[in-house]
Amino acid sequence: MDSTGAADGDLAGRLETAVADRLDERVEWDITVETTDCTTVSLPDRRLVVRRRDGPDGIDHWTLELAADGATVSKFGPFETPDGLTERVGTLLESEVRYTVCCDG
Repeated sequence: MDSTGAADGDLAGRLETAVADRLDERVEWDITVETTDCTTVSLPDRRLVVRRRDGPDGIDHWTLELAADGATVSKFGPFETPDGLTERVGTLLESEVRYTVCCDG
């Protein structure tokens, strides 16, 4: 169990349910648990990379990266709950991929 009370594999299961509910069988997709802290949702035109981070007081937080054409195009988070994270993942599954201009370096 992690500090949120969810089993380690629970986030991958929640992501799988969110993707299946949103896309059904219209698009080919795959979920890969890279490490205990990184899970990837792959679609033909994009990848969503979820990373777990230690948050304040030892409570898990998550970040979300949207990648297309081999490059990260947007970053989201940190998310404090799996519900907020899976909601954003659901939105990004079918939204138009747009590049974000970043100014941090």
